[in-house]
Amino acid sequence: MKARALMLLAMFLIAQSASAFITFTQLSDDVFVVSHRIKVLGSRGRAMKVVYEKSASLCVAAGFAYYEIIDQESQAAQENETANASIRIQLFHQEGSGRVDCQANANPEYTQQADAKLAKRGYVPPAEPEPTEATEATETCTIEQITAMVRAGLTDEQIKAACPDDR
Repeated sequence: MKARALMLLAMFLIAQSASAFITFTQLSDDVFVVSHRIKVLGSRGRAMKVVYEKSASLCVAAGFAYYEIIDQESQAAQENETANASIRIQLFHQEGSGRVDCQANANPEYTQQADAKLAKRGYVPPAEPEPTEATEATETCTIEQITAMVRAGLTDEQIKAACPDDR
């Protein structure tokens, strides 16, 4: 009898975790709040892990490649309260310091859910900015790289073209 009850409880918990839905609020074209509440059993850490996965999935569905966490909060399960987590994210097309790769962390099920919700809301992602000379020429070369180019016989003009920010 106990084994059967435990098996039913396990099946219920598995069904609960498999039926998680993506929940988010759009604050602007590229800023969202994503949240997750553990329904039955789970920790604050689990809630945070799921909200990160949902954020990456929303990022992919919205047509972006990276997100950055602006703010986050979570609460541990209290006596009459389940664990939950929410984060405010900003979405980006380009890689940058502190940004998370969306594709690598996205869940296909959450991405599909987010895509459907965004479409239902009429969401149109902002256009990806066109690269300009200033954004294309932000790479700088290290002393070692410049030295290697000189040893390889590159001219000053070739080195300056390869290292536009170096003066």
